[in-house]
Amino acid sequence: MYDFFSDFFNTFDLIPSTTYVKHDTAVCPVCKRTYEDFQKTGKLGCSKCYEAFRVPISSVLRQIHSNASHMGKIPSRCESSLKKKRMYENLKQQLAEAVKNENYEKAAQLHKQLRAMEDEVK
Repeated sequence: MYDFFSDFFNTFDLIPSTTYVKHDTAVCPVCKRTYEDFQKTGKLGCSKCYEAFRVPISSVLRQIHSNASHMGKIPSRCESSLKKKRMYENLKQQLAEAVKNENYEKAAQLHKQLRAMEDEVK
């Protein structure tokens, strides 16, 4: 029996080919440390290492902390104002995402929330 679809599907790449950069050979331009050094010690040599090894370090941080950005602790004396600023920035990001996805109803709601918070944040 002849399979009519086999020729059709053979013309497509089901798994797209991607080019992977080998991180083991990457070297920091400032301190000359390698990603392999980071893997051995768990420490980076300088601030430029974060830029040189951005992709593999981001994936490692996401595996460990579920987030690649550090939020830090909030001092108790300015906790409320910093929380409001972070909430404001988060709403701005949500608004941009809603507009990008053409979800204008949600964007309008977020815009109203941002307008209400503007005086408190600035």
